[in-house]
Amino acid sequence: MANIRKSFNFRTGLQVDNDNFVVNANGLVGIGTSVPQNYLLNVHGDSRVTGLVTTGTLHAGEGTVTVLNATDANVSGALTVSSLRVGSSNLVTNLIGYGYTAWITNDGGVGLHTLSRVGIGTTVTPTEQLKVFGDVAITTSLTVGSATTIASYGINAPSGIVTASSFVGVGSELTNLDASNVGLGTLSNSRLPQNISVSGVVTATSFVGSLTGTATSLTGTPDITVGVVSATNITASNINATGIITASKLVADSIEVPNTGITTVSQLLHVGTGGTAFAALSSGRIGVGTAEPTSEIQVKKASGSLVEVVSDSGQARISVGQSVGAGNSSAVLRFGNSAGVLDIVNNDVGDVKTIIHGGTGAGSTGNFKWVYGQTNSERMTLTWDGKLGVNQSSPENTLHVVGTSTVTGNAWIGGNLNVSGNIVGNITLDPILTNTNLNNTSGITSLSQLNVTNDVDFGSASLVGLGNTVAIGTDSGSTDYGLVVNNGIRASEIEVNVGGINANSGVVTAFNFVASGGFRSSGGLSTSTQNIQIEHYSSPDRIVFTVVGIGSTTLQLF
Repeated sequence: MANIRKSFNFRTGLQVDNDNFVVNANGLVGIGTSVPQNYLLNVHGDSRVTGLVTTGTLHAGEGTVTVLNATDANVSGALTVSSLRVGSSNLVTNLIGYGYTAWITNDGGVGLHTLSRVGIGTTVTPTEQLKVFGDVAITTSLTVGSATTIASYGINAPSGIVTASSFVGVGSELTNLDASNVGLGTLSNSRLPQNISVSGVVTATSFVGSLTGTATSLTGTPDITVGVVSATNITASNINATGIITASKLVADSIEVPNTGITTVSQLLHVGTGGTAFAALSSGRIGVGTAEPTSEIQVKKASGSLVEVVSDSGQARISVGQSVGAGNSSAVLRFGNSAGVLDIVNNDVGDVKTIIHGGTGAGSTGNFKWVYGQTNSERMTLTWDGKLGVNQSSPENTLHVVGTSTVTGNAWIGGNLNVSGNIVGNITLDPILTNTNLNNTSGITSLSQLNVTNDVDFGSASLVGLGNTVAIGTDSGSTDYGLVVNNGIRASEIEVNVGGINANSGVVTAFNFVASGGFRSSGGLSTSTQNIQIEHYSSPDRIVFTVVGIGSTTLQLF
């Protein structure tokens, strides 16, 4: 197409298509938009300029610049670059931090210094001039001024010499340390020389390792772990003994010994202030609450002493005697052999004695008491002078029982038997009562059968009732006779109103004979008055004589 030089003047504007190119009446040019605003050139879309673009002010929301050369650049927002070069310095990439105060370089960029505090490995403002959280590797020597300190919180691995007037921190990888004072830290064996010679005092909060040789003096409260300790006096806050400790005096707040081995104290072992908590003497005496026990085992407290022998299962036992293992020559106090039962066992053949007032103490002697613990009631009491009370705390007699008593076997009473109440039931006596008198002043004594072999005295009796039939000298009575006498009868007067008199043998002697029921005598008949009165003489059986002698004392039956 030929070049046509023409000029156009559009006072009301120019528009190509809808929004490809627009020039409005105000002279604003719009590309990609039909409404250009605010700027002379409004481009909506990508723009490409192959030549040089010169502008006084460049404003862009987001732009990609391959090479930017500017005399001055003022960026009010964020500037994002992949790398940064300042002046003739090296190219800086992956920049992650910067300082408000610039670092100062000299010596051709080799040296670098600043007056600001520097923190490495932390986002917190450092309180020291240089604060590093992490490992620091120093290949040459490190020198600080006399008025400063080094506070280390990580691992320091300098390959040269660290020289400081003071050093504070924790470091286990120091090869050579030249400091007048080390306050913190642990030095491992690989970082220490084989031999260390110290002319002054070595002070440490803890020490791990082995000490050989002789320690003339150890002060303070250090923790020491050794195989064998031999010293005149040992004083420590804690002793953990894995070997042998030999000392004439050992004082410690706590002593730990291994599970196996032997701990030997040749003279005295004290625990607590002055040994008042526990004491063990070379004489074999043990004291709890006393530093000087006066017996083999002594527990002494101001109040409330308690000795416990507890078994979680099985028997809990205390053995005393003359044989080990609760043998035959010993006694055992045990609990739990049967569930809930306390036993007092004498394994030997001797007695079990319970003694009160065995000493020389003055005052009233107490009693033996059996008490029911739920109500504290005295169920049985044995006084010191031998009176036993059952349900009676103050027995008045040798045996004083309150309540019912049952005797299933024989009972022997050497003295009198006093019964204030009634005797209920039958009493079985011996068939023959020897040397026993019965004396009843009132009431009636009923006997089924009375057999009297010797004299019977009714001298003080006003009336004697002997039942229907009385047999004397024989075991057989008769319903026909009220009196049956096997031997003779002698009385001042014999009077029988009913039943008569039957004398089978012997002699009947009386001052008077009065028999309403008849008289039979197989033996002799004697009367001082020769007065025989038979009221019912009509019966031939009223008076029967086998032999009658009249005027003669010699009788003969023909």
